[in-house]
Amino acid sequence: MRPSLTRRLANLYTALSLVVLGLAAVSVWFMMRRALLGAMDDALLAEARALAGRVELDHGRFEFELGSAADRRPDPTEADVLILDDRGGVVFASSAGVETSFLAKFAGSGILEDSPEWVTTQMRPDEAPLRAVRHAVRVHAEDEPVDLPGGGNAREARVLVARSLEPVQKTLAQLAAVLGIAVAGSLCLSLLIGRAVARRGAAPVRELAESMSEVNPANPEWNLADDRDDRVPVELAPMVDTTRALLTRVREELDRRRQLTTDIAHDLRTPVAGVRALLDVCIQRPRTSDEYCEAIEQSRAALRELSRLLDDTLTLSRLDAGVDRPGFQLVRLDEVVTAAAATVQPLAASRNVRLAASGVDGLELRTDPPRLVKILSNLFSNAIEHSPPGAAVGLTVERNGSTLLLAVTDAGPGVPPDLRERIFDRFVRGDDARARGEGHCGLGLPIAAGLARLLGGTVRLDATYAPGARFILRLPLV
Repeated sequence: MRPSLTRRLANLYTALSLVVLGLAAVSVWFMMRRALLGAMDDALLAEARALAGRVELDHGRFEFELGSAADRRPDPTEADVLILDDRGGVVFASSAGVETSFLAKFAGSGILEDSPEWVTTQMRPDEAPLRAVRHAVRVHAEDEPVDLPGGGNAREARVLVARSLEPVQKTLAQLAAVLGIAVAGSLCLSLLIGRAVARRGAAPVRELAESMSEVNPANPEWNLADDRDDRVPVELAPMVDTTRALLTRVREELDRRRQLTTDIAHDLRTPVAGVRALLDVCIQRPRTSDEYCEAIEQSRAALRELSRLLDDTLTLSRLDAGVDRPGFQLVRLDEVVTAAAATVQPLAASRNVRLAASGVDGLELRTDPPRLVKILSNLFSNAIEHSPPGAAVGLTVERNGSTLLLAVTDAGPGVPPDLRERIFDRFVRGDDARARGEGHCGLGLPIAAGLARLLGGTVRLDATYAPGARFILRLPLV
């Protein structure tokens, strides 16, 4: 099943909402807990200080003044109070059984006045914990003179006040439940909002998909309406531009292939029509053996041209598919040039054109010999076909660092300016060549350029060379 962009965006939005809401809920809970505990601590300390003010030292004994509101034992929901003297004796306890636990928790040396200490203790496993504060004060005897601050006539008393944390725990539990419900509801709402936002955000993508579905495969051209083009988001604009450029290249490739098919059909028709015409003439009446031999030889020549065209077309298709792999080996350049010249020698002899090479001796390079022979023979053939009778086709070699430059020149009319940009396209021939019915079909230079790229080099036309034409083959030495 394909992943849904809308679902993924909605889930991402919901996950982010969960994180944010969860952190907010936890923060609120902890802030409330801190506030409740702070309020309880303040209340405990205020009560401890109020109780400490009732402790008196009379003739060496601590006494606690109950007052009118303290003559009864506090309710269990109220604070538990324990007042100890400096020897650990109980001055006052608000409830039975509290002394032992408090003494265990707070026994030890005294602390300075106004330096309270808080602690949370669990007295029984089945009860809520207690929050307690210990506050120490120095009590001076009213009937004895005070010699020094903290002297022998001043003694320390410790006031311990504790309250149950059950109300705080209940409040926090209720708050946690409310926050949980709020987070769950907010998540459901954020999921719905996230889906709606994701659908709206993906709407331009759907519109583009619908627009692209209207593209004609035979003529892939994509033009958005002005109103749609204006609504394309900035984030999708590069995709739209890239798609348009891609479709333009596809359309150009289809046009090129259509033209290629037309050119192949045209060039195939010429030798096939010639063979058919010869056969039709031969069967019209009985012929002599010499006439039959001449017709057969002409048919063989036409079939050779047809075979060469098919071989060139197959070579180009293999280059386009990238299935050919070069077999590099170290070879002598003069041997490769000699082999290439031998393949075009019959054509040169028929045109009365000479081949001349210079600078090829003593050079070695690592290349694919058969393919380099094919490149040079195609360049030689192109130069021979455009050279006047009695002219010479030259090959000059120049070493430039780690590259080798091989220039093939002719003394022909040169390449017309309108063909220079397309000279390496397939089936490109000058109008005069087509009118004269030249034997070449416009595949030699494209094959040479494709094979040069396969060997890691390039072929280019030197547009500054005149008169005639010069094609420069650049190859790496290693």
